[in-house]
Amino acid sequence: MPKQSMSSNRLYSRSCAVIALAVILLAGALPFRAGASDSAEALSALLAQMESSYSQVNDFVAVFHKQERIKGKLQEEETIQMKFQKPLKVYMRWIGEPLKGTEALYVEGRNDNKLIARRGGILGIATLSLDPRGSLAMAGNRHPITESGFGFLLARFRENLDAALRRGELQDVRLYDETFEGRPSMAAEGRFVPRTGYKYYASRFVIHVDKELMLPTGAMFYNEKDELFEKYIYTNVQLNVGLSPQDFSRDNKAYRFN
Repeated sequence: MPKQSMSSNRLYSRSCAVIALAVILLAGALPFRAGASDSAEALSALLAQMESSYSQVNDFVAVFHKQERIKGKLQEEETIQMKFQKPLKVYMRWIGEPLKGTEALYVEGRNDNKLIARRGGILGIATLSLDPRGSLAMAGNRHPITESGFGFLLARFRENLDAALRRGELQDVRLYDETFEGRPSMAAEGRFVPRTGYKYYASRFVIHVDKELMLPTGAMFYNEKDELFEKYIYTNVQLNVGLSPQDFSRDNKAYRFN
């Protein structure tokens, strides 16, 4: 399936001065080590570019790598083949252990808004219809399937970044060039330092941004002990491939739901 470039259609929503900072960063004048205010503006401009890029995405396929800390213990990394389409449609098939062969499907407004799931291996004797936020669906997960994809990540980061900028609680911002998962990228790091009682999602963050896709293909979040509690990586990302209704149907013969 071909990958569609979106670079010629990107929209910019920040002032010329702020966008100029982001252009300098993306052109390769890295690492960026200006003052705290300039670093924060550059990070905000970078986030605006990612939001603009995502606004032009209708669907995507990718391999999704997920690792989360549950009840204090960092779990094994999971590797998932993922299909996503707006409005919210998600299909996942685990292609690596420990859940190899497990499948999950969620289509907002269909199947009574239930998660359709089937375990892999000998445990996969029946297809289940679950509340996506219920205890069974959430076992071993920090997020429900309804919070999958780039959009939720960008929205959560925007919420936290804006709060930190209003309160002056963003520190140690660094933006620099890198190669991430074999692709030209840039990284954005920083810390949220609460002084006003606001509860941030994480204490420290590292976001990896693919320069061609202008999307966050990697995100790592750390708690106040500087322990990793979430790691999400997208590889083999292909945008706007034209996924069909059959890709999100429980009757798809390539799936095991029936």
